[in-house]
Amino acid sequence: MRQFFSWRIWAACVVLVGLALLIKTSLSTTAVSDGASPENATHMIDFISVAFQVQPSPDFSITDGLTTGTADVVIDGNRTMHIVAGTPGSVECPDATQIGRCVVLADLLGDAVVWFAIVPVEPGPKISAPPIAALMRNGVVRLTNGWLVRTATTVDRQCTQETASLSEFIKKLGPESSTVIDVSKQRVTAVRCAAVSTATS
Repeated sequence: MRQFFSWRIWAACVVLVGLALLIKTSLSTTAVSDGASPENATHMIDFISVAFQVQPSPDFSITDGLTTGTADVVIDGNRTMHIVAGTPGSVECPDATQIGRCVVLADLLGDAVVWFAIVPVEPGPKISAPPIAALMRNGVVRLTNGWLVRTATTVDRQCTQETASLSEFIKKLGPESSTVIDVSKQRVTAVRCAAVSTATS
């Protein structure tokens, strides 16, 4: 009993608690670091595909960024992505239950959906996404909405104003630009400055 109340035991407990708090704080900071806000926490996009159809349960909805109910995203005749209740995500495609109107993007852990977004598909099929906020390592870019997306070997810079590189494009024209994701390649293949984006919309 005396050993339990010795100052060495209490000092060890204080150190352990301090380390636990430090680790928790570090993880929280990492989740929103590099310019991503809590609302736009980063998500690595592991999977991108046209959704043949989204089949939600009768009670499916999204409240405060989390799903209530479940949904099955039919990819093709052999693949269906199951989204369970409580999964973080968003549905921005107004015709989600219509055939071939949307694209699903997902952050996966094995076959489990950690996070998802369902967005409208454009001809190509392509996605018109927010601007690139930063170049990351290993051919990955971070968009202003927190998506981490891989890039194609060459990213086409579509703008009347010439830039020498993607990095220069982001610095000079990035905030007003848009990002093109090729669904079949699951890669960013182009960026468009504001003038081009307006002309093609």
